[in-house]
Amino acid sequence: MTVTLSRPHPVPTGAVPAPATLRPLPPVAVRWLLRAAFALPYVVLAVIASRIAPTPLLELTGNQVTMDRATAALDGGVVQAIGQLWPLLSGVLLRFMPFGVDGAAVLGGVTAGVLLQLLAQAMLRRGLPMRKVVAFTIALGANPLYAFVALNDLQAFLGIALFALAVVDMVRFFAWGDTQAGFRAGLSLMMSTLLDPMGFVYVVIAALAAPLLDLARRGQQGVRRANVLVLVFPSAAVALSTAVLDVMVLHDPFAALRGSIDVSGERLAGLQHLFATADGLLLVAMLVAGAALALLVGRPGAIALVAALFGGIIGGYAIGLIPVAAAGNVFVTMLSVAIAILPRAGSRVTSALVVLLAVLQVPLAWAAAFQREVVVQWMHALVAVVAG
Repeated sequence: MTVTLSRPHPVPTGAVPAPATLRPLPPVAVRWLLRAAFALPYVVLAVIASRIAPTPLLELTGNQVTMDRATAALDGGVVQAIGQLWPLLSGVLLRFMPFGVDGAAVLGGVTAGVLLQLLAQAMLRRGLPMRKVVAFTIALGANPLYAFVALNDLQAFLGIALFALAVVDMVRFFAWGDTQAGFRAGLSLMMSTLLDPMGFVYVVIAALAAPLLDLARRGQQGVRRANVLVLVFPSAAVALSTAVLDVMVLHDPFAALRGSIDVSGERLAGLQHLFATADGLLLVAMLVAGAALALLVGRPGAIALVAALFGGIIGGYAIGLIPVAAAGNVFVTMLSVAIAILPRAGSRVTSALVVLLAVLQVPLAWAAAFQREVVVQWMHALVAVVAG
């Protein structure tokens, strides 16, 4: 009997294998216990927040606005809903959520805990030291902006979470040649378009960020374009399907999008006022911190990604994709993405500076929170409920 050994396949030119330090996942039970532990404080806050007396400003937060719009649209019939609800999935979710906005806050709290665990897990698997993982996890989770977005704007928080997880998988897809991660990234981006009005903005940012990532198969012609296509194809299919549905029902391919855009003088005046106050300076400080982190970890190209995120979120607010009473979207998005792409530092000095930068995010976020009237009202209301 003749035994034929298969010849080894040559590694493509310039291939970058997955890091040897990629650690295995802990048991499923351990992961879910950690997620539950991370989620518990936010769920408790959501339960306390359910007893808050509504105010005119708090009634303009994302959950309440989405609930009101979805109720009006769905009660008017399917055709009206198609024209007024974009994205449709988040509107339906809020409309039929048990306990309404209070149920949405609890779901947001659970999602906040899951996201923290997944981002910490991603950092550990890439071989980052525990002190850095703890520092960035605290920087993201231990501030009122993260809790405010999670508990008051479920659709925005789900979009941010899906975008951050897509970036984690996108890095693995491009830099390590992990095809499965590429499909997950594409599906995560697609889900963000179904849940968050900012979803297509995130897809565009992901596509623009692709040239900044290291590529595993540099010797293969057209591989970067093929990778980008894997990322954007599911979202493009959703956009095309929505346009076809709008044409069939409302004879306008942009009916749903047109109904969501709201460029008003009030929003533009709010932006002008924002950047004339300390709050605007704190937003710019977050942008500077993101750029500094990119330089420290040796990824200067990521500065373009940070700037694109900042501009995309501000632009989304200006055209009505983000509610008027929103706060923390810039901070939560930029820090989540920074964690998603954070590599191991090359030296002790650099590592110490990165940890210091993470620690500085905590007072920066608290200072920004106290500059936003809606967040201050929300925190005061929480304290009043606890104090009895």
